[in-house]
Amino acid sequence: MYLEWNSIDYPLILFLKYNLFMLPNVTNKPKFFYGYIIVMVAFVIVMVMWGIRYSFGVFFKPVSTEFGWTRAELSGAYSISMILFGLLSIGMGRLNDWLGPRLIMTVCGVFFGLSYLLMSQLSTIWQLYLFQGVLTGVSLSGSFAPLLATIPRWFVKRRGIMTGIVVSGVGLGGVIMAPLSNWVISSYGWRTSYSIVGIIAMLLIVLAAQFLRREPDQLGQVPYGADTGKTDNPQFEFRGLSLGEAIHTKQFWLLCFIFFSLFYCVDTIMVHINPHATDLGISATSAANILAIIGGASIIGKLLSGITGDKIGNKKAII
Repeated sequence: MYLEWNSIDYPLILFLKYNLFMLPNVTNKPKFFYGYIIVMVAFVIVMVMWGIRYSFGVFFKPVSTEFGWTRAELSGAYSISMILFGLLSIGMGRLNDWLGPRLIMTVCGVFFGLSYLLMSQLSTIWQLYLFQGVLTGVSLSGSFAPLLATIPRWFVKRRGIMTGIVVSGVGLGGVIMAPLSNWVISSYGWRTSYSIVGIIAMLLIVLAAQFLRREPDQLGQVPYGADTGKTDNPQFEFRGLSLGEAIHTKQFWLLCFIFFSLFYCVDTIMVHINPHATDLGISATSAANILAIIGGASIIGKLLSGITGDKIGNKKAII
């Protein structure tokens, strides 16, 4: 029996082991790279969150007319949300390293949708600052740092264009959400519009977040382009810096100044251009379309800047 087992059964066991039960070799190139799913999901999340966010101006006059609040009072809630967004984003990258983007975006999606559902029940100024200021600001802080920190983990090559695709979701969101919100407001009122927006946001963001993965090795894959050991652009070959190291570099503070200057202007326009346009006698529909045009133009700019960054380097592209 011993000789028979060795001569017949053992070769059969070896065959089964190495042909049926062996785990796939993670070094083999997969048929489909999951990083593209990460990019698509991140694009959807950014599109929903920032498309809705930049529709703030569409709600401006209907809310102001009903409650008699000044534009300073209304835009103050927006300002608080952006301050919280900026401050809390500092820690979101570290939190992403600990918890991963799926959990962070799920929680942020729930809070973001909830803030707009609560806005449909708005009755006092302190509620405006709590719902649109605090809740929206907290949830927005997870919309960029975790997602944009995840993309480089999946892409060594083509990082610029993939990042450009993700952030172009901001523009497409503006194209869709501003006219949609205005149509619902004109047809059913601003409270119903806030309810619909909140439900859409919560469902889409939470659902999309379930497909996020922090890094390729969780699925037995490697970053795109890592197999060649080279990138499209040598400027992408860098060593990550800790926050303590980064704050001692002039590049860090220069980028902070650039982004502050940029969004100080952009967010002021996005909040006030819609009510300003209606003050000039432009219809509410046309005023909402102004936001849509801004969003459409930004899609082109973000995609081109991502491609340009891959080709000539990020520094030259920014200049």
